[in-house]
Amino acid sequence: MAPITPITPITPHLGRRQWLRALLGGALAASLPRPARASYGAPRVMILGDSMIAGALGLFLENGLRKQQGYIVHRFGKSSTGLARPDFFDWHKEATRQIAAFPAPDAVIAMFGGNDVQGLYMGKGEWIRWNEPGWADEYARRLHRFADIVAPEGGRFFWIGMPVMRPEKFHVRVQTINTIVRAELAIRPGGRFIDIWRLLADDRGDYAERLPLSDDPRAKKIRVRAGDGIHLSLAGAERVEAHVREHVIAQLTPADELLAAAEGPLVP
Repeated sequence: MAPITPITPITPHLGRRQWLRALLGGALAASLPRPARASYGAPRVMILGDSMIAGALGLFLENGLRKQQGYIVHRFGKSSTGLARPDFFDWHKEATRQIAAFPAPDAVIAMFGGNDVQGLYMGKGEWIRWNEPGWADEYARRLHRFADIVAPEGGRFFWIGMPVMRPEKFHVRVQTINTIVRAELAIRPGGRFIDIWRLLADDRGDYAERLPLSDDPRAKKIRVRAGDGIHLSLAGAERVEAHVREHVIAQLTPADELLAAAEGPLVP
């Protein structure tokens, strides 16, 4: 059994901040989100992805982080792209260009997957067909290569998962991609998978075109998905954006700010 770390005695003369630090103890304090690397200025966040990022979701997220949180934000999205088809659009090359234009971000938010539910082009006319042996391993390798470019050495890297889909083929396949990415980011230092599956699903976890504005059973339902059953409506994009921004802020808020925010109501 590992030795137990002694707890710092709490004495009456400790201020609220010191009292909270002592109460948290070393292990809990270490679990608080690390400060952003731009600790003396606004966090710098890069947002990259496919049509979801090129469209309303990416725009809302950029505006939310910039206007409401005061972050410095750089966004680039390209519709109909992903990691599967570098012959059509090479995101590893594009990531290198984007990081040169916006170097050393404190965090990167990425969203891909809807265009990756297909074979992986390997070059020289060679493919790994969907669900063939090696597909998951190759996709994971491409994911880490992309992350290594934009968020090396344990940098903050958020990946927004795919939502539930109406087309059955997409519905099943994006679940596979979510599973792969979730597992890989769980073991990647600085990696975070942001799950939005149930955020846009009904009570049974199935596709929902409309969802209520609140938990009140009498609440009005609003359209959260586009007509294709894949993309988001403006209301759906707003819902996802608020969820994603909450996760990002929680990770980029320095521990000292969390302590200061908690300082007020504490009684020493």
